[in-house]
Amino acid sequence: MLALGLVSASLGGALPAPFDVSRAAPIASLEHGDPRQNLPAAKSPDDPRALYQALNELRPDGEHVFAVRDLALRRSALDITLIEGKLAFLTPLNGKVTGAVFTGRAHIIATPRDAAERRSLVNFVGVPLLDQAFSRAYFRFTDDTAAELLRRFESAGVKPAPDSDFAEEWINTVGNLNSSHSLRIMMDFLSSDPQPYFSAALAGAQAGPFDVLVDRRRDEPVLIGAVRNAPGGPKYEVWASFAAPDAPPAGENMLPVDYRLDTSIGDDLALAGDAHLHLKAAHDGDRVFGVELSRLLNVESVTLEGGAPLVYFHNEDLSREELELRGNDLVYIVLSQPMKLGEELRLEIRYHGSVIGDSGNGVYFVGDRGSWYPHVLGLGHFTAFDMTFHWPRRLTLVATGTPSDLRDDAGRRSGHWMSSSPIAIAGFNLGEYEKQVAGTGNATVEVYANRQIEDAILSRLRERSPNFVPNLHQPDSGLPEPPPMASFSEGAAPPNPAGVLKQLGGRILDSIHFFEGINGPFPFDHLAVSPIPGSFGQGWPGLIYLSTLAYLPRETQEEAGLKKGERDELAQLLPFHEIAHQWWGNVVGTAGYRDTWIQEAMANYLSLMYADSRKPAAHVLTTWLGRYRAQLIEAVPNSGEIVDDAGPLTLGYRLRAAKAPEAYERIIYGKGTWVIHMLREMLRDPAAKAPDARFEAMLRSVLTEHRFHAVDAADLQRAAEKQMTPGMDVEGNKKLDWFFDEWVRQTGIPRYSVEFQARARGQEFAVSGKLKQDNVPDYFIASVPVYGVAPGGKPVLIGTVVATGPQTSFRLTSHFRPSKLVIDPQGTILCKTN
Repeated sequence: MLALGLVSASLGGALPAPFDVSRAAPIASLEHGDPRQNLPAAKSPDDPRALYQALNELRPDGEHVFAVRDLALRRSALDITLIEGKLAFLTPLNGKVTGAVFTGRAHIIATPRDAAERRSLVNFVGVPLLDQAFSRAYFRFTDDTAAELLRRFESAGVKPAPDSDFAEEWINTVGNLNSSHSLRIMMDFLSSDPQPYFSAALAGAQAGPFDVLVDRRRDEPVLIGAVRNAPGGPKYEVWASFAAPDAPPAGENMLPVDYRLDTSIGDDLALAGDAHLHLKAAHDGDRVFGVELSRLLNVESVTLEGGAPLVYFHNEDLSREELELRGNDLVYIVLSQPMKLGEELRLEIRYHGSVIGDSGNGVYFVGDRGSWYPHVLGLGHFTAFDMTFHWPRRLTLVATGTPSDLRDDAGRRSGHWMSSSPIAIAGFNLGEYEKQVAGTGNATVEVYANRQIEDAILSRLRERSPNFVPNLHQPDSGLPEPPPMASFSEGAAPPNPAGVLKQLGGRILDSIHFFEGINGPFPFDHLAVSPIPGSFGQGWPGLIYLSTLAYLPRETQEEAGLKKGERDELAQLLPFHEIAHQWWGNVVGTAGYRDTWIQEAMANYLSLMYADSRKPAAHVLTTWLGRYRAQLIEAVPNSGEIVDDAGPLTLGYRLRAAKAPEAYERIIYGKGTWVIHMLREMLRDPAAKAPDARFEAMLRSVLTEHRFHAVDAADLQRAAEKQMTPGMDVEGNKKLDWFFDEWVRQTGIPRYSVEFQARARGQEFAVSGKLKQDNVPDYFIASVPVYGVAPGGKPVLIGTVVATGPQTSFRLTSHFRPSKLVIDPQGTILCKTN
């Protein structure tokens, strides 16, 4: 997906799952009675909703409060020391203790091994480790924390005592926090193979409130983060997220086999859906699993095939990190018994609500584009889709898949779409469209346009705002009142978006042919291109959402307030970026949030290659790379850092919480594009008949070997290593670890300068000197092309120097005496030069 100044992407990570408290010793083993008497007997854990409510209602046990002194607790990479204070467990539920509260003096230390995570901590707490004192703590767990603490108390001779005042101080806080953990804990209660879970909300002395989490159900079990106020409301900042060396991979507990969707859209645009999900268990023993569905849709029922109803939870309270990742767009479904690995089940989910907005003049907006139907959590699941739609006759509907059985019936239309190959996500669009068809065969393109311009753009044409940057992801969001503009009046005829259909269709078809020469045949039987209000685009399998701004003539875009850079992006990037996603995103998917950059950077770079090929004299690629470099080295106000310092590509969506507001777009798209460009330049052979043969072979091997599967950075690295030249083997091991470590997994943009002297040696000249490299760690390695300025002022390549530290000596040979040396004038490396 590409947006003008705002890029939206989903991201991923395994949902925290249930944990095991079955080994925790009940508090009743102590001498002060059994606090389980306080739990209402009617709340049976066999009833999932009663269990959920009972977990919400747990409170500190004021009859058993422990005096704590020098108690150490280690959980994975977290070292917690309760120095002095009071601790009370939450009352047990079904004999299991799932939490505790603490007030006093305490300390936590956590040191990630990964350099990028240490750098992330620097951005939030100022140092590369978590080293914080705290005074209050709310613990939830399903591991053996309770049993371990009780053993410590017993061995130290510590006896609990009544302290109702202490428990009372925690009543409101515990009541507010419990519900964000109840679903997670319930999952473990109901599983025959629960996974350890430990969470702590801490009142830090320096950093303020923050959370730590160790959850075996996450791909990266250790998480450190906090809720912070931000424009638009509170946001969850992930300070660090990583896996301990001994942590086994988590993975999802349920995988999709296929989806069958029946969707009705009313005259008022309300949506009613009947989804049939065919699923397979990927984990042994779980009863609870999640599917994603928009919070704007109300679930009516969840049933097994055959009619047996299932308990479900929709829009319930979630942990704060999950709210940041997904919002409330989750439905948790509870099975009657644990699943067995590989077992299949079929569900029917009925739902209704409003996810389609009206932007005026027959221009509609499909909101919650990725969650308008229920689907299994996780990225990169490719499966078959069978979709039926029913909609008002006055509208045209387009969707992913191959359409068939289109018919009219009593003022309504219906149609059937089936995916011709496995796809990871499905979408649809609708409106009062005009249509143009371009091409034949596999490259058939159907371009749809609205008959009129939506209200938001019309208002900008009538009242110009010089600072107008369109962002209509939510159609009802207000925009500031602009000053009057005389060039467009109420009586003037507005531009017709359909007027560009033929031209737009031709350009899109041409770009498909260009991309086929690099990526291979177009992967779907046709491509539908449809408009969407806003400043972004999105590429679905065989379907593209294209900003309505792209349907306007360039002069009209300017009248609407778009700056030159934004108009360039619409003309040179946006449509073709989304077309490139037909391969990069819809043939190979994203393995997780750390690999989102691959699909976006590849689509971005290929779109620039296309634009550059059509107007070589305009140097489109060089211009955009220069723009990206300038954005990456731009200073972040009041920080002493540059944008690139916000974090590496592998932080993905977490870059949105960086000090630099535009870090995500500039790093994922800008630096990511540079990474693909540098790979291409290293693989390029200018003297060959096909200079990019190795680069194209690398891309095709990824698309072929991982067809309809997710791709990560390791897959891309292996594909590059298969094509690597001797010059790329700077460490002598036929690996590109040096490149991916420095440019993908770390931050840093090197700066180069050179000192040299040239001496005549026969008919040639010996050029010796020192290449200086700074702004990066001493271990940074780069293969740096060095050019000599020949008589007449033209730079000529005289050699390559492998920089291995702050200063590298070199000896090169030139057939002329250079007047000076120039570092990389062709722009093959993301760097700065003096």
